[in-house]
Amino acid sequence: MTPSPTPLSIYQLRIVLRGISPLIWRRVLVQSNTTLAHLHTLLQILFAWSDEHLHSFYIHGKEYGSSGASTDDVRLHDLRLHRGERFRYVYDFGAYWECDIRLEALLPQTARQVYPLCTGGKRAAPPEDCRGAWGYLERLDHHRLYPPLEAMGVVAAAITTLLETDPQTSVRDALGDLEEFREAVDCLEAYQQLQPDQFDRRAMNTQLHAVVWAAEERP
Repeated sequence: MTPSPTPLSIYQLRIVLRGISPLIWRRVLVQSNTTLAHLHTLLQILFAWSDEHLHSFYIHGKEYGSSGASTDDVRLHDLRLHRGERFRYVYDFGAYWECDIRLEALLPQTARQVYPLCTGGKRAAPPEDCRGAWGYLERLDHHRLYPPLEAMGVVAAAITTLLETDPQTSVRDALGDLEEFREAVDCLEAYQQLQPDQFDRRAMNTQLHAVVWAAEERP
């Protein structure tokens, strides 16, 4: 007699990136048949990582991932997690981005709802090139204490020059060597892109739902 399939439920997971304060966290709803391989892909999206480095899950004393057991066939419901139970995920063994993942609730599956679904979160993920939590905190301090005043001055001077120049004069003729101006603009763009308090849940869900899974793989 063929055993009946395990009915699907929804796991509400809260994921906290450790070592950083104020907390950077995400809350996501996933189906109970989601594999650890799929969860890895979702975590890469949730924290804007590139999936270029090794990773591991640590669950019930066992390691899964790049240097452990395969994640392809291990589904969340196979792990028999209890509400409130935690496990760890580590990405990039050099930078050692470490996530604490807690099963907050087991919920019934809602008809017509698309999963996975991000339902909450705080603060932007740190840029992957920060070399870990300490590197990110140092970058935040530098960002807060040392705005790029010199670059602002270069751009302001260039704008003033253009406003005072004959409209028929080309930008290159008015400003001369543009290399300093380009470097100043790049500096300001990098400064503006680091917005630690920003988190866009709608944009996050757009990315999650854009992942193409094979029909038999969809989490």
